[in-house]
Amino acid sequence: MTTIYDRARALAVRQLAPLSAGGKGAALTLIHNAPSEYVPGGIIPPTAETRSDGSGVRTWYNSKDIDGVQVQRDDVKIIVSPQLLNGADMPTPKVNDVVLFDGVNYRIQNVKPWNYAGVNCGFVVQGRQ
Repeated sequence: MTTIYDRARALAVRQLAPLSAGGKGAALTLIHNAPSEYVPGGIIPPTAETRSDGSGVRTWYNSKDIDGVQVQRDDVKIIVSPQLLNGADMPTPKVNDVVLFDGVNYRIQNVKPWNYAGVNCGFVVQGRQ
């Protein structure tokens, strides 16, 4: 039996899908750089980069929301689908991850998950160039 939350997730996936798939969103890539571990001797291994291809919608903040500290003038809101393009679950975006959207890299400043009754329905991330 599906719940209202399962239907909300399905609606978010459908609406945030790329235009080519019948949705209203665009393709994006979430790039997570795992911090490297300290190695005695001064050799720093390269960071492990994980790329996740998903979809979402970019919007801008209203002028009344821009305070110059938490939200700056060029910040954007990116609503990220809870599902990757291949059908798997989107990993949770984290602060300092990068979202590649429409050819622009946005560093994530803040993440607000849409998590209702344990059902992941998407994420709203604050991105800054």
